[in-house]
Amino acid sequence: MLYRLVALSVWGGLVALDTTAVLQVLISHPLVSCSVVGFLLGNFKIAFMIGVVLELIWLNELPVGAAPFSEGNLGATAAAATAILVFDQTQRLHLAVPLACLLGVAVSAVGGRMVIWARHLNGHLYTQLLGNADVSPARVTATHWLSIMLMFLAGAGVTVVSTALSYYLIMAAAPYIPLSWDAHLWPVMGAFLGVGCAVLLYLFVSRKNWWLLLMGVALGALFLIV
Repeated sequence: MLYRLVALSVWGGLVALDTTAVLQVLISHPLVSCSVVGFLLGNFKIAFMIGVVLELIWLNELPVGAAPFSEGNLGATAAAATAILVFDQTQRLHLAVPLACLLGVAVSAVGGRMVIWARHLNGHLYTQLLGNADVSPARVTATHWLSIMLMFLAGAGVTVVSTALSYYLIMAAAPYIPLSWDAHLWPVMGAFLGVGCAVLLYLFVSRKNWWLLLMGVALGALFLIV
């Protein structure tokens, strides 16, 4: 368990870096980040399913400039990890996945606050740096690396702490949730998927690319017929 949490925390740090601070090569997107969690924790199927659903929900969230946003990448990473860990212990798929996704949304809000905190901290660090009379390229570089390391540690911390808390919350509640309720929890995933499809539809229509959506629907229908 400890080894898996360490690997998860390192991955969470990399996800946080890729979201805004470094790289931005899209490995932080839920579809990719959750898939990696699946490989790390040994259940790709659950992680990929969560990645697909949460990718759609946060598809319109872009960390551009100083715009506030929900850190859905970290939320999805924590949700996938929580679902796998809970499922390993309970074997209740319809309990683990919906509850983990709901908690993942809460984690995304916390992650969004973390990004704002990081921006304020970076502003403070660079204000102090520029106020120094002996500022040098070496000091600028050191401050830059410090900011990157702090973001990595913040992402790692949020991921592992939120996963551990979410896991223990669900495991504490599981004995009090009858097995017969699992079938009523699963529609939560349908609601998530519906919201994600609405976001996708909005993006196509608002950018006047609705014809691409119609082409996709037509090709899907053709495959079903054939």
